[in-house]
Amino acid sequence: MVTISLLWELSDEKLIEAYQQATLLNLDKNFIEMLIEEIDTRGLGIRINSYVS
Repeated sequence: MVTISLLWELSDEKLIEAYQQATLLNLDKNFIEMLIEEIDTRGLGIRINSYVS
């Protein structure tokens, strides 16, 4: 998997928004996995639950 090193530059809110949009648009699973990894690294896993319908 290719790591996007610039994900750390996103604010928590923008990262969560990117995850939300990526899942809604059914984007590439590897991209979504990278977003999830960054969300987990930041300890934001609880926050994403509010965006998943």
